[in-house]
Amino acid sequence: MHRIVIVGSSSTGKTTLAKNISKKLNIKHQELDEFFWEANWKEADPDVFINRVEQLTQTNEWVIDGNYSKIRDLVWSRATDVIWLDYPIKLILSQFFKRSFVRAFKREELWNSNKESLWNNLLKSDSLLMWILKTRKVYKQRYNDIINSNIYPQVKYHHMKSHSDSNELLQKIDSHQL
Repeated sequence: MHRIVIVGSSSTGKTTLAKNISKKLNIKHQELDEFFWEANWKEADPDVFINRVEQLTQTNEWVIDGNYSKIRDLVWSRATDVIWLDYPIKLILSQFFKRSFVRAFKREELWNSNKESLWNNLLKSDSLLMWILKTRKVYKQRYNDIINSNIYPQVKYHHMKSHSDSNELLQKIDSHQL
């Protein structure tokens, strides 16, 4: 049974890794952003969001990506593995700029008809870029504290500090060692 949570700063590649793991293990993948964001970037009602997550995490196998603290206990208490993507800021920002330009240029639809724009990602005071810069250290401290506290004793933690770490993890899945 695999119940896997992938966390980390925005633009670390959580969803890409989750999709790869989901495919290799043939289990459901869910982006928490899809549960959280309604059309026009409106936040879902908190009870609706929690209910969506509750229903998914009651199933036997899944891989979830996202950092929503309001449902962390619900998800992590049911997880078998937590994968923390803790990449260097230089790599995160490189991936962020590439992703932002590609999504804006292609007008790529994300969840519930939402699309990212360069204005929202780069220039607004609450832009995704500012979010990355403000939350990276917070996540680092938070996840270190959680891991050290052993509050979720059933969880096996995987601290990925580079793409090569993540690739090694995928190889472990291929050889049934996860």
